[in-house]
Amino acid sequence: MSKEIKNLGELNENGLNLDENQASNTSEVSEIINEMPEEQKNSEVAKVESIENRYEIFEEIASEEIEEEEVSEDILDSDENLDSKGNIEYKDLTKEEILEKLRYYIHETNIQENKKQIEDLKIQYYKVRKVEYQKQLEELRATAGEDASLEMPKDSTEEYLKELMNDYKKKKAEYNRQQEEIKLENLRKKEEIIEKIKTLANSEESMNKTFAELKRLQKEWKEIGPVPANKATEVYKNYELQIERFYDFVKISNELRDLDLKKNLEQKIELCEKAEELLLQPDIVESYKKLQEYHDLWKELGPVPADKREEIWERFTLASKKIRQAYQEHFEKIKEEKEANYKQKLALCEKVEEILEKISEQNPQTSKEWAELSEKIVELQKIWRTIGRVPQNVNTEVYERFRSACNKFFEVKKEFFAEINNELNENLQKKLDICVNAELLKDRTDWKRTTEKFLELQKQWKEIGPVPKKHSEQIWKRFRAACDHFFNAKAEYYKNIDQELQNNLAKKEALIQEVKNFVLSENHAENVAKIKEFQNRWSEIGVVPTQDKDRLYNEFKTAINNIFEQLNLNRDSLEISNFKSRIDLLKETNQIQAIEKERQKIQKRIQELNSDIIQIETNLGFFSSGSEQILKEFNRKIEKAKEEIKLLKEKKKILDLAERELKTNNENNNEKTD
Repeated sequence: MSKEIKNLGELNENGLNLDENQASNTSEVSEIINEMPEEQKNSEVAKVESIENRYEIFEEIASEEIEEEEVSEDILDSDENLDSKGNIEYKDLTKEEILEKLRYYIHETNIQENKKQIEDLKIQYYKVRKVEYQKQLEELRATAGEDASLEMPKDSTEEYLKELMNDYKKKKAEYNRQQEEIKLENLRKKEEIIEKIKTLANSEESMNKTFAELKRLQKEWKEIGPVPANKATEVYKNYELQIERFYDFVKISNELRDLDLKKNLEQKIELCEKAEELLLQPDIVESYKKLQEYHDLWKELGPVPADKREEIWERFTLASKKIRQAYQEHFEKIKEEKEANYKQKLALCEKVEEILEKISEQNPQTSKEWAELSEKIVELQKIWRTIGRVPQNVNTEVYERFRSACNKFFEVKKEFFAEINNELNENLQKKLDICVNAELLKDRTDWKRTTEKFLELQKQWKEIGPVPKKHSEQIWKRFRAACDHFFNAKAEYYKNIDQELQNNLAKKEALIQEVKNFVLSENHAENVAKIKEFQNRWSEIGVVPTQDKDRLYNEFKTAINNIFEQLNLNRDSLEISNFKSRIDLLKETNQIQAIEKERQKIQKRIQELNSDIIQIETNLGFFSSGSEQILKEFNRKIEKAKEEIKLLKEKKKILDLAERELKTNNENNNEKTD
């Protein structure tokens, strides 16, 4: 009896092999049930209905498993998944090495064992192609500009890759055909086992021998393998029904049966708990795959106590339904995301097309306008790359639409810049001329005048416009070098000029003191000559610090004026002397523009005075001889105007002399520099 209990435990542990590929012969089951007594018949019918209800769920899950495989295959075949994963061990292979490995795996190994390697190599091949393409594109943009585009070039090795992948698909198809034949043979074997189990219930052999035979049949059942999917549920229902009938017909004791059913219940509770834990996992796809494994294990387990049968099945079914629902929602969400991505990409296509329409209407004519439009296109391309995948059936359509619009833009832009190529070359020649002029000026030491010329050259440079890109940096460095050479030399010069300014300051302060201390002699001519000597010495000393210039000039002018007052010189002589001192100050600071401005002012005043004289002389003819007082006043005004003109002409002579001296000095400096 103990041996029978042991054998029974082993039997029930391996017995109810609920393989997904099992089937039943329902007509024979119905005949067996009809021959039973009414009470037993009702019990058997309930069991069959319970089994049928359970397998409706299995059929749903099996069909969803096929759908999952199809979805996964779609994702794998999509071009957008080429960059999703890569195998590190293939990253350094060339295209030829990749193709050789593919040939080896496809023609010299078991393709089922090396599926992943084959797919990884295929992905890596296109990664290498993409790297080559990016390198070519970067080289093109280095010479043609950042906006240049390049279509993926054809590669002779790709045809060989396609031949290998076609061979791979043919081998897969042949493998699947062979598997279907094997499944049909497995179906035949399992149906034979079911028939043998049916006969065991009526066997007259001993209990031990009967259980041993059942155990052997169960082991053989488990070793057979899968059957066609459309027969799986049917053969399994028949198998489980025969196992349950075997227990009933051999009249196993309630104690032994309850023990076995309890053990099955514990194992199924454990499966329920594991299925419920899957609901907490973040990766729903992985959870769904795991659920398939749990369903396979469930089929392998035997029956549970009748009062727990529906409860435990409902618990397992509930967890399964929740996981299946989450799995479906996951793919629905992916579908919605793809639709949203599709709408975003359509919007980008429309924006590029709007830019093309704007170009057609407004016909931009400046590089700045094209640069702004190019920036918008490039920004749209960046946004495109950040958007995820779209539905497979519209992927090519929307991509071609966007690419075509972008290509059209860059073609129009290329045509525009081809037309202005002559302008760029003209700009280059102008900037070359500026570089030559800057290089001629860079060693001059007439700092103020040369600085003005350099500033003018820089202004012209900015106004010219762009040059061909390949010359842009070179021509700019040449011009910049000449500018830096001059301004660095100027800065170095003015670093050492402070001491000279201080020396001039001391000399002018000493001269002012000498003028203040001057005592007039009795010889008027000597006194005037001394004053001119003071003025000439003042002009020869040179510049002083800016903050002291006005103070010194005012002190010197005051001292000279005091001497003039002591000499009782007329007002005009004093004004001429003061004017000469002021012009000397402008001359010593090389302010030729200020001298020119002073000349213009004098010429304008002379013209005004001449006009006044003509007007007054014209008005004289309107007065009779009885208007002597008025005539006298008019004549006085004429004389006054003529005296002022005379004084202005004296000033103009001083200006002419100062201007000639300045120009002569500057020309001499230029000759020394050259």
